[in-house]
Amino acid sequence: YEDGRSSMFVTVFYGVLDPAGMQFSYVNAGHNPPLLVRDDGVQELSQSRGIALGVVPDVSIAATTLGLRHGDVLVLYTDGVTEAFNGQNEAFGEERLKEFVLANRAKPATDVLEALVAEIRRFAGGAAQSDDITLVVVKVE
Repeated sequence: YEDGRSSMFVTVFYGVLDPAGMQFSYVNAGHNPPLLVRDDGVQELSQSRGIALGVVPDVSIAATTLGLRHGDVLVLYTDGVTEAFNGQNEAFGEERLKEFVLANRAKPATDVLEALVAEIRRFAGGAAQSDDITLVVVKVE
């Protein structure tokens, strides 16, 4: 914040997974909201959202705790995933991401991650990558 003239800031998502208690606690400071994938659909983890760090001097965001179920899939991603462009300048987009993870939710986490990266690459074709593509996939067994 002290160097605000440079217009620099950082988005942060911080989560703590408690597999024994079947809970996930998190806060989000300006980052893409992760996805919770269940058999009945996909929802964004949009509670506990706040402004990116470095924009204002003091940021306080209350944590949210989510109860997890067996079979739940959590997908954390950077905007490079949804903003991956193809040769026609079309973005991969949030809807395509949600549809893909919902259709692949029964697979192991590693397989979902690898298949999603392959799908993004297939979609982009030969277009240059414009941003980082970072993914974390967690499956509750």
